[in-house]
Amino acid sequence: MNSDNEQKMALDEPVPRKSLEAGPTASGRHLYEQLRQRGADVAVTASHIVGSCMQTEQLELPGELSILDGSLAVLGGQLREILGTATSSSNWTELAEASAILAEVHSVRYEINDFLVRERLRRFAVLESGLIQLRRIHDPDRLLARVCEAVVACCEFDRVLLSQVEGSTWRPWRSYAVAEGPAERAFRNWLTEVPEIRLEHLLLESEMIRRREATIVFPTTDGRRISPSFAEVSELTSYVAAPLQPAGEVIGFLHADYQHRDVNNLDLDVLAAFALAFDQVFERAVLLRRLEEQREQIRITMQSVDAVLDQFATAEIAFAARNNSETLSRGAKHPMPSSGLAELEALLTRRELEVLTLMATGGTNSRIAEKLVITPDTVKSHVKRILRKLRVDNRAEAISKYLRLTLGRNET
Repeated sequence: MNSDNEQKMALDEPVPRKSLEAGPTASGRHLYEQLRQRGADVAVTASHIVGSCMQTEQLELPGELSILDGSLAVLGGQLREILGTATSSSNWTELAEASAILAEVHSVRYEINDFLVRERLRRFAVLESGLIQLRRIHDPDRLLARVCEAVVACCEFDRVLLSQVEGSTWRPWRSYAVAEGPAERAFRNWLTEVPEIRLEHLLLESEMIRRREATIVFPTTDGRRISPSFAEVSELTSYVAAPLQPAGEVIGFLHADYQHRDVNNLDLDVLAAFALAFDQVFERAVLLRRLEEQREQIRITMQSVDAVLDQFATAEIAFAARNNSETLSRGAKHPMPSSGLAELEALLTRRELEVLTLMATGGTNSRIAEKLVITPDTVKSHVKRILRKLRVDNRAEAISKYLRLTLGRNET
């Protein structure tokens, strides 16, 4: 079995990531490019048939096969309309060509949707696999230290930023990138200056706090809603962002993007799912830390009680031995009265002394109240006055002082 240090090192190891622009393997990327090129070619041919005059460059939609699928769906509907309105005087050669390209449109759309479904399942499988390791960490500080690297590993992004939210201030905090280029170094230097960004009403991050949901951002179209300093130093062309909200309160953000391509809606869904899972993991870690702190407080209290009981037991044995020795040597039936009892009687009232005596026997407030036929609140008041008069901080110290002052007093 591994030692504690070996287990800690295993948890600190990052989740392996196969870096690729749009997929984990070369075959996945190759299939993606094939589908995009084939879909664009089919869309151009179909547009010529329906007369929509769509240009090839308009149909090359980088990073978003779903948009290309939408264009093909529109063209397919137009082709079906042409075939549905054919008459005996129609050009049958053109109709045959339209029918053939419509079949091709359906074929490409099927392959695109099959690829998108499988890619979605794969991405979420990678996410869940990475979260298994993250859930093994029970320290909130270690979770925050690893979250950026975990997003890269679990969600397959190239760059990640972790931010803090304090009131109306947004503070970019930590970042991680799979490759360290000039842009990444400049961004890291910017972070060392501890930047503070005011969460103004129209800022996208402010909207995330209000709506409590992830968002996808394209600076070319959303420029007015992005912090100028953040946009300038990050040089992002597109990114996804999600709020971190354990216990229902937004405490920070995750921003993620790719170095050489735009993000898409699947990236948004994956980051949102990661943020939701991290909220739960982090909240559990915080609760476990509080539980451990409470356990430590109880342990210290029990040690104090054990020390008092040990002292009492030792003193009782010493008292019995001394009392027997004095009785045998002096032949006295009763020892001299203890000066400690007189001191207590001088400090405390009769009722307070009764309460202290019952406290020394282990009585709780409710049991003391029942014994003396008073209310628990009255007992609490007596205890407070006893602690103040004896100049002690807690019940354990009061009991210890009582036992020390009364040792040597023999009940008759």
